[in-house]
Amino acid sequence: MLKLRGICAFVVLGLLVAMPIFAADPLETMISKGDHQGLQRYYSQQAQELKAKANYWDTIAEFYERHPGEPTGARTRAEHIAHCQAISETLRKAAHEAQNLATEHYDLTRKGP
Repeated sequence: MLKLRGICAFVVLGLLVAMPIFAADPLETMISKGDHQGLQRYYSQQAQELKAKANYWDTIAEFYERHPGEPTGARTRAEHIAHCQAISETLRKAAHEAQNLATEHYDLTRKGP
């Protein structure tokens, strides 16, 4: 009886672990269905999130600019500022690309099937 419970538990746990593998990614589902409205909303949301992250890194860079003390670690204050600004710029580029994708999908919804 105990052995049977162990086997059942193993099977159930195995299925729980395997289920995410079989679950479709929402983005893949929207792409395969040609859901341009959904894709437009998705990419717009991504653009907003990326812009917010870029703003966060701008704030960190400004913090280093306002506080004259050298941070601890291998980087100088100027290197920290440049690093934060580089991250922010990368995120802004990604936000711009996401917004371009949102616009493309919006245009496709206006054209119709």
